[in-house]
This record gives sequence, C-alpha cells and structure tokens, in this order.
Amino acid sequence: MQTRLIPSSQEALPVIGLGTYRGFDITLSGGNAARLAGVLDALFASGGRVVDSSPMYGRAERVAGEPAVTCL
Repeated sequence: MQTRLIPSSQEALPVIGLGTYRGFDITLSGGNAARLAGVLDALFASGGRVVDSSPMYGRAERVAGEPAVTCL
C-alpha cells in the first residue's frame, strides 16, 4: 500500500484509511459484529493501519473499538 510521511515525525502511514462515520454507526445486533470485523480484517490484511473516528460519528467510535468487532 502506498504511504506518505508525516512531516513532523517522518512516520510512514498508508494513504488510504477506513472512515467509520456511517458504516460503524450501527448496533451490534444480528450479524453486524461479524460483518464489521470482516471490514477491519480486510483493512489490516491489505496493509492498512488508519481508522478515522470521532465522538461526533454517533456510535461509530464505540462500535469500532468493541471487542466483539476487534477480536473476532
């Protein structure tokens, strides 16, 4: 995956990340936890490391960090 350097630290980060604004602002009922875990697995398997979240995104920040999503 293509990266760019952060000017202040020279750390290389992927140019593509995962936004959680709409896709993760859901409840974890039904198969949602497994589906979101698959999204994160695909990101990390592709070399991604950047997950964008914010408290302003409703439940997205909490859901993205749930063990049911991150540890499947």
